Amino acid sequence: MMANDWDWNPEKQKSIVVQQVDAIAIYTNVRGEIVIRQQGFGGEEDAIVAFPKTYAETIIAALQAESNKA
Repeated sequence: MMANDWDWNPEKQKSIVVQQVDAIAIYTNVRGEIVIRQQGFGGEEDAIVAFPKTYAETIIAALQAESNKA
């Protein structure tokens, strides 16, 4: 298959090994909270989650537990 012949239609889904993921940024805001921000798709607004740093370890543990589920 030539590069120009590629098609992203659903029939090709089994060939895709990494689905598209919008950019994610993590930073500290002016209030000292940790912010997780995901770039909006197609002009939509960004998704934002902000939380106090004291909850960082709890959130990290929950993320790790979720990623370890089968």
